[in-house]
Amino acid sequence: MLSLKRNVNCPRRMAVYAVFDVLDRMGCQYKQALVGDIKAEAKVLGHTSEYAFAVTEQTINTSILHVSMLRPASGLSEEEKQLAVRYLADSVLQHIDEVQALE
Repeated sequence: MLSLKRNVNCPRRMAVYAVFDVLDRMGCQYKQALVGDIKAEAKVLGHTSEYAFAVTEQTINTSILHVSMLRPASGLSEEEKQLAVRYLADSVLQHIDEVQALE
């Protein structure tokens, strides 16, 4: 399973909502949960794969975003899998930056 962790300079709850916002923008189907993993089918690089997102609290104002590819689409190379996971993580981080810039 391919996974990626990123430090996030925002509270856990804000990061979780950012995951939901990004998935909604992408038109993904997902199982919504504020506690535990958020499982989603997302189309990245033209291929639909299954992913899991989780956010763990580090401090009151910082958290860690975890993105994992649970079930890759057939035919994806290792590089494409890494790109897809990185794309999703970066999309969430960018959304958080945009929201924080508006505050």
